[in-house]
Amino acid sequence: MRPVRFAVVLALALLGACTEEASPPSPPPDDEQPGEEKPPEQVPPVSSAAPFQPCGAIGAGALAASALSPDGSVLAVATLSGQLVLYRTADGSRLQTLWELPGQQVNVVFSEDGRRLVAANQTQTRIWSYPDLTPVRTFDLPHSHRTTALALSPDGALLATGGFDTAGNETASIRIWSVEDGSLRGSLQRSYEQVVQSLAFSPDGASLAISTHHFVFIVSAADASEQRAVPGLSGGQLGWSKDGSLLASGGRVVRLDTGALVKDLELSTTRDASAFSPDGLLYADALGSEVTVYRVADWSKVHTFPEPNASYVSRLSFSQDSTGLVVDLGVSAFWCNGVGQLCGPWGNEVRIHPVQDLATVRTVSLGPVMRDHVVFSPDGSLLASTGDGVMGIWRTRGQHQVATSNIQSPSRLQFSSDQRQLRANNAIYDTATGKGLREFQGQALSPDFKTSAGREDDRILLRDVITNKALQTFELNAYVIGFSPDGRFLATTAYDGRTRIQLLDVAGGTVRHAFELDYNQGGSRLDFSPDGRWVTLTSPYDGFASTEVRGLGTASSRSLPPSFTAVFSPDSTVLATGGVDPEVRILTTTDFSLRERLVGHGTYLGQEQWPRGIVGAAFARTGQLATLGADRTIRFWCSN
Repeated sequence: MRPVRFAVVLALALLGACTEEASPPSPPPDDEQPGEEKPPEQVPPVSSAAPFQPCGAIGAGALAASALSPDGSVLAVATLSGQLVLYRTADGSRLQTLWELPGQQVNVVFSEDGRRLVAANQTQTRIWSYPDLTPVRTFDLPHSHRTTALALSPDGALLATGGFDTAGNETASIRIWSVEDGSLRGSLQRSYEQVVQSLAFSPDGASLAISTHHFVFIVSAADASEQRAVPGLSGGQLGWSKDGSLLASGGRVVRLDTGALVKDLELSTTRDASAFSPDGLLYADALGSEVTVYRVADWSKVHTFPEPNASYVSRLSFSQDSTGLVVDLGVSAFWCNGVGQLCGPWGNEVRIHPVQDLATVRTVSLGPVMRDHVVFSPDGSLLASTGDGVMGIWRTRGQHQVATSNIQSPSRLQFSSDQRQLRANNAIYDTATGKGLREFQGQALSPDFKTSAGREDDRILLRDVITNKALQTFELNAYVIGFSPDGRFLATTAYDGRTRIQLLDVAGGTVRHAFELDYNQGGSRLDFSPDGRWVTLTSPYDGFASTEVRGLGTASSRSLPPSFTAVFSPDSTVLATGGVDPEVRILTTTDFSLRERLVGHGTYLGQEQWPRGIVGAAFARTGQLATLGADRTIRFWCSN
């Protein structure tokens, strides 16, 4: 059995959970025999009557852009998962998450005087005063379809946005707005452009440079007039020199008065990232994971260094005092802004290098990349999931990690009903010590971890977990899904032209409930309502199969829109579902009508069929809802 590195810290976590969220256990009564198992305590279910509100997150997904505050103490980060987060640069700790901008973020900037923070997602741009984060102005749909770029003038008076007004992505639009009153100062359009990649005001605020997929051009910042192209530049992050005489993009630098190329490309490869230092002395660009810093006076190389354990540098910037170089290891937003499945590599770290010693670094990580599963402990204090490819455990109060392991991409996670053991794949571990206890046969474990169930020789066998002795046999050629939370039923699935779901009575050895599903109905993911009235059947991989709610006993059955996951609240009054769209739907179980939508998850940049989906969900006994998105984040929602 491989060792698991969550021994002492998990024991402390469990002790802390008991200290914070439970009363000390009472001594057993005189008539209770030592070692005799007590029936579970009957705890009233937590009400889900109030609307759900966001109450935390694990991970932040792919990095879209970052901005360093003028004093260098705070890093603002925008992500494709929809988060706008403030981090303390000194230690990388998360200070605050702004939830007002659900959906994919595009960019974030500080004003030069540090009094404004501006951020944009695809459909909305907002301005806050800083550091109190009081809302100043909101631009709803500055571009009717989506926004892809953002810039703030040096004096903070003008805001430039770039994007598209139709879904065709054929005509790019650039608009200049007044920050004071929100009025439109000027606009222009460019036909046959795939994306507005970057916007940048000149140091004197008189001009606006615009980088599209094919061209770079300059307009008057006052009204977007006097358009003129800049030959030699195309694509990538724009950068102005301190005096405004030089403009950089794609790794090339041009003198604007003569049009002369003062720095050409090496290896004839365009760069996405380019930046001048505010003091005008240095220039930096990047190719792949390698960053090169030049002295502007003679364009000699000051330093060339690779970013370790990174495949791609997406953006560069200098601190306002020119003492730090900020390196974004994020997504290639200049080419696709997270739209489509060919966006290239991505990361979720920002690294800040002192210019005088570029070999040293402070790293701000956006948190683990979450995927595969989300499982609460019975008391709701802990959550097990897969972060950065290995199994981990997080405290739900505060969302901080308390344990990690060397178990790679576990296919199944499960806490025992007494919370003393944790299943990962086909092995059981002691949660207090992290010690591997035993392996078992089968695909399912009973809640008390005493019985396993699996398909063997075209039948289903129940075995004693400790002795591996066969306890019971069901002459049923089917696959095992899992036990019900109370251990009374074992769910199975089989296909003989139609999908057949059966619930086996473990004690009686009979089939108690059976459901037949068409090819586009439900699937093998099953959730029981805590009150025992329903089960939900969903397909975790099919965005077209309906969600089926089947009644147990007298409860009625329903067919609901497709979803990957559907789970009941502790009081069984609402059903949370998630499908191909980045929203969680809360349905009332009186008639399964829509009560509310929870919006906050974003998108993922991978070769996935459903890059914006909600792929997992779980309710804690405390009423907290955790949702896992394809954006590689877990979001928490609270209704009490």
